[in-house]
Amino acid sequence: MIQENATSICGRTGRLVDWIDKADWGDVPTWVGGFFAALAAAAAVWTLASQRRQIGEQRDFIEQQSELLALERHELLAAAQGRREEQARKIELDVTPPYVRVLNRSDDPISDVRCLEDGQPPVRAASSRSEGAEAALSMVLEQLHGQEQEYLDTLGVGRIGWFQRRSDPSRTGAIEISFTDAAGIRWTKTHLGELRQAEE
Repeated sequence: MIQENATSICGRTGRLVDWIDKADWGDVPTWVGGFFAALAAAAAVWTLASQRRQIGEQRDFIEQQSELLALERHELLAAAQGRREEQARKIELDVTPPYVRVLNRSDDPISDVRCLEDGQPPVRAASSRSEGAEAALSMVLEQLHGQEQEYLDTLGVGRIGWFQRRSDPSRTGAIEISFTDAAGIRWTKTHLGELRQAEE
């Protein structure tokens, strides 16, 4: 029995050796090559997935940075606009029955100061040094009598510009002043306090 088993095992081993001898070894390199090609394809798929993930993370990072930059830019523009408007906001305008009064409370002079009421320029314009200068103003206006100077070339720091109104003093139309600040920016301001940069 042992001998039969040994013969059977030898026969099987012989058949295996015969099969190996008779195998078409040209196909084995193909299979080995296919196996490694499959490994390479799997590695490529893994690499692409990894790169996609990295690209997605980079895209998210770039979007976050873009949002931060947009926010910073908005804040910088708002700050720049605030600095740009700083002088213009310090120019005060009020209306008395005979005059439109413009007070320069800024730290720099303004130039080409004009006033319109319902689209009409004033009778004349003059400037004085201080708030209590009504008497001096009357003298200035007397000196200007006959001269139709409708605007002020310059309104210095702390000075008041006076514009004699053409319209009925008992009513107030749409009053607007315009001026150029120290930075060369043209502004308009209404008697209601609305300030805007003039269109060029």
